[in-house]
Amino acid sequence: MSNLLLGKAEPGSKRSRQEATPRQQGRMWAYTVGFTLLPHLGGFLGWFLSRREIPAWSERLKKPSWCPPPRIFLLAWTVLYTGMGYASYLIWNDLGGCGSKAIVPLGLYGAQLALNWAWPPLFFRARSLKLRPELNTPRAKKMAEKQEEPSNTQNGEPDNTEEGEEKKKKKVKREDLPPFEIVTGERLPAIFFKFQFRNVEYSSGRNKTFLCYVLETQGKEAATSRGYLEDEHAAAHAEMAFFNTILPSPDASLRYSLTWYVSSSPCVACADRISETLRRHSNLRLTIMVGRLFMWEEPEMQAALKRMKAAGCKLRIMKPQDFEYVWQNFVEQEEGEEAKAFVPWEDIQENFNYYEEKLAEILQ
Repeated sequence: MSNLLLGKAEPGSKRSRQEATPRQQGRMWAYTVGFTLLPHLGGFLGWFLSRREIPAWSERLKKPSWCPPPRIFLLAWTVLYTGMGYASYLIWNDLGGCGSKAIVPLGLYGAQLALNWAWPPLFFRARSLKLRPELNTPRAKKMAEKQEEPSNTQNGEPDNTEEGEEKKKKKVKREDLPPFEIVTGERLPAIFFKFQFRNVEYSSGRNKTFLCYVLETQGKEAATSRGYLEDEHAAAHAEMAFFNTILPSPDASLRYSLTWYVSSSPCVACADRISETLRRHSNLRLTIMVGRLFMWEEPEMQAALKRMKAAGCKLRIMKPQDFEYVWQNFVEQEEGEEAKAFVPWEDIQENFNYYEEKLAEILQ
């Protein structure tokens, strides 16, 4: 009432909007746009920090057939953030700014907005941190050995109650199992290629190594052979299997030009085996094209990659054209149908740039 007697209008009222000067109207428009865009800034930052983890996580989820594509979620959050931001402006405007009346509603809004912004980087990026032991670390191997120790019954020995206490004191000698089972062939299934070779940074669930090779032998008679190997990371690796089975003893009178297209770079043990092989056989030239870098942040892994380079190995990150080459030459197509063209995934070039930069930093 006092405002009306003095000729003033309440903030946000119809009268105040009508009597506002052009300068005041421009300022109000600035506030409107600012409040509306504010949620989008944090949302974009959260997406940017976890942009490499989100696609890989989404791929591994078991989704129903009616699940909308990722772009729908982007559209939904755009609408939600816009509505949230504009609603906060209306509260700020109707309650006369950041006064005592607006502290509680705007404070609650700010708290939930901060939690909303923090969720994507905390949730998705935490899944890519090394919070669990890798399968090829010494600790993991010891754990695996403990889990794989068979009982007396599994070894064909009686497990009588009388002998139980005595046998517990003795270390059961396990039979040596085959080191691994390697799958070989000329072409791999398309579904394996699309998942295992994808050059994502967050590679959880991709616990196999797929190695496609082209071996050119030069001598009296030139020859070329090609194929692929796959393995389980927990048991053994395709890189070692290649030298044990495909090229166990290179002929010193021949020259070999070998190209690998591998889903991820070698582990420390395989890298050292590669370096040793190249030093022993000067007639072997090896180029390795990898989709991803395996544990590249570990100092011992970086040192192993440098030793490979010093031994003469050319290590490269697969470009989109390399993925297309593998698709055309090593991926099986449906029988009776025309060969399907390679369809690059959305972030293939971006991820290539990312890994190429990391590899250059390691090998410099």
